[in-house]
Amino acid sequence: MRRSVAVVGGGVAGALLTLRLAELAGGARIELYLGAATRHRDATTASGGLVRGFETNLDDCRLAAESLAELRRDPALARAAGYRESTSSYFLRPGADPEPQLALLDDLLGGSARLVPAEQAARTLGLAPRPAGTVAVVERHAGHVHPDALRHHALTRAAAAGARVHPETVDSVTAGPAVTVGGVARQRDAVVVAAGAWSDALVPVSLRTRRIQYGVYPLARPDLGCLVDDVSTLYGRSYQAGSVLLGVATSAWGAPPGDDRVDTAYLERVSDVARSVLALDGPLPPPRLSVAAVDGFADRDGLRLRPVDGMPGVFSFTGGAGGAAKSVLASSRRAAATVCASIDLEPPQMSEHPVPVGRGPGEQASR
Repeated sequence: MRRSVAVVGGGVAGALLTLRLAELAGGARIELYLGAATRHRDATTASGGLVRGFETNLDDCRLAAESLAELRRDPALARAAGYRESTSSYFLRPGADPEPQLALLDDLLGGSARLVPAEQAARTLGLAPRPAGTVAVVERHAGHVHPDALRHHALTRAAAAGARVHPETVDSVTAGPAVTVGGVARQRDAVVVAAGAWSDALVPVSLRTRRIQYGVYPLARPDLGCLVDDVSTLYGRSYQAGSVLLGVATSAWGAPPGDDRVDTAYLERVSDVARSVLALDGPLPPPRLSVAAVDGFADRDGLRLRPVDGMPGVFSFTGGAGGAAKSVLASSRRAAATVCASIDLEPPQMSEHPVPVGRGPGEQASR
């Protein structure tokens, strides 16, 4: 009997999982229901798209590094995702020990990352001095992608590989497993809910929703690269000429899915934090563009495939919290292998440790 898998949710996570399944599960029927992703600004559309290898959690670091390695060794994928390479500077909280992550990055990304005194890294970027005793992880090979472009690339490739992409919204997911669309239940061998902030409405996954927001500001900092400051929660990257993308972590928990209204009070906070960290003489100028969306946060471990309690054959694939762009390539590969195994489909053997790469797309020989 032909096996069948339904993926619910057309964000970058659902799109890439569908592609991986279509490529791995030869002969199986793979379906994707786009649902709310076609009608709202979702987290994929809103994401700033920062990609790097370093993460403070070691498991997250492995997924991010594997994803970046795949992106850099596949020029066609990099072009489709709009990958632009730059440095990344991650300022850690005092007392942090990133040595295990640095060893991992050395294995997977060929010495791209190094530990730098925060004072030195801040001076290089023109930042205000960071707290005493802190350090920064600086990566030569990082940058950003356009997650929405990566989503559409994955959807196109998935359809070409035989997956069926439906615009409909799934009304419910039930044990069996089955999806109900337009009042009609459709039995499947496995169902994966990858609906981001909407996931909890379909299956009990204990997500917390939170608004994510950033702005694009007319500020000339072309050498900023990608920046994360754990102490202030400021993050950003160089944008187009003469502008930067900047944001800080929000505390808007419980925001309703699909709410893309811009919080003006948040803009004042970004201005205050940016003025302090970027050593500005005055407040930030008004943003040229403000972007907001709502994403789902898992209690732990970020974007992972998780079985849904009490619903055999049903999984969730969400919890990326606005930052899934960094890890979605590796996470979707692992998730697809697990789904295939759950329905007795044997995918080809895949390495857990991608081969380290050399120069990537856009990297100059002098680097």
